[in-house]
Amino acid sequence: MTTVTLCDAAGHMIWTSSPNPAYEPGPFIWEYASPDDREICKNAISRAVVLREPQEFDASTHLGEHYHVWIWPLNSPELAVCVLAVQVPAEVRILSPRERASLELLAEGRSTSEIAGEMGVSVSTVHTHFRRARKKLKLRSVEGLIGFAAKFCYPATAPLATAPPETAQLFAKKRRVNHL
Repeated sequence: MTTVTLCDAAGHMIWTSSPNPAYEPGPFIWEYASPDDREICKNAISRAVVLREPQEFDASTHLGEHYHVWIWPLNSPELAVCVLAVQVPAEVRILSPRERASLELLAEGRSTSEIAGEMGVSVSTVHTHFRRARKKLKLRSVEGLIGFAAKFCYPATAPLATAPPETAQLFAKKRRVNHL
């Protein structure tokens, strides 16, 4: 499931696309995070609001769901940040950092030799990372691993890493229209 959420400068949820009644606008967005991930969420919202830096991280909810989250600053105190959260299988968290890094590069469409060069390891080591990841994720084929990587292993330089300035203006215009 993918959700979009808008928060004010204090971190209160103003609007969410989530159909789940467990996620209602009003409370601080980090109240929906697992206790272990609340500080990560608070810090990300703070950095986006105060420093106007886009944020990206993984977090779990209080319901045990796992998400990859992007946060972009907007140009309004009423709508200070836009949060995009894409649900990912819990198994992603059991991957080692090197396995995850190799899958992120695979998700970018890199070849095995390019991944080896980027990671500073041999092609054989990359194949070992893939084999171990396939085992942990209980995937039967390389094609399944490629599909999993494309869907759930977002590269550190995601194409949505920065939102264009027009995004904030678009949200502000929509909000004004909705209030008329």
